[in-house]
Amino acid sequence: MAGSENKKVVRNKERIIRAALELFRVHGIKKVAISDVAQKAGISSATIYNHFGSKENMVYATVRYFLTSKLTDFRKVMEGNLTFLEKLEQILMYKEEIFGQYQGELLQEIISDNSEIQQFIDSVYLVEATQILNEFYEEGKKQGYINPELSIKTIMLYSEIIRKGIAGRSILSEDPERNRNLMHDLMPLFIYGIVGNPGKQYL
Repeated sequence: MAGSENKKVVRNKERIIRAALELFRVHGIKKVAISDVAQKAGISSATIYNHFGSKENMVYATVRYFLTSKLTDFRKVMEGNLTFLEKLEQILMYKEEIFGQYQGELLQEIISDNSEIQQFIDSVYLVEATQILNEFYEEGKKQGYINPELSIKTIMLYSEIIRKGIAGRSILSEDPERNRNLMHDLMPLFIYGIVGNPGKQYL
């Protein structure tokens, strides 16, 4: 009996999170109330409070769900049969999605000072993302797309510098389209720093 109840709790939480994500995508986080999410999910506001306790906790759970799902998508792309450059294109699309969707507010939550979100990012998200990217860059070197003189450690350090720079609040706008365009312009600078001449292979 307890097992079935736990499954119901998990299903309810996922339904709430999915409803919240749909609403955040259209309206942003600030404009969406608990009652809006409850109506979208087809449950009562009391149920959401019972599961999460507050809107802040619901947002944290939603960010965690979003990032976890993106890691899953990321891993599927990397394990697929696409070429290195095709996978690189998918990574760019993934990055632009984070910057441009959800009225830009989900990105603000990701880079916020919320200790729980930052702990999840540092201890789970970045650990797995780093492992995936390590494998990806190794593949790029083997296929001759990445300068063989560059160590993976150097590339990852370069990636981290770019990530922290982009995440700096001083360069981000409340306009999600501006953030998307910023990402679109910055990523070629990052990529060609690794690839060099886009038409040249090293093997």
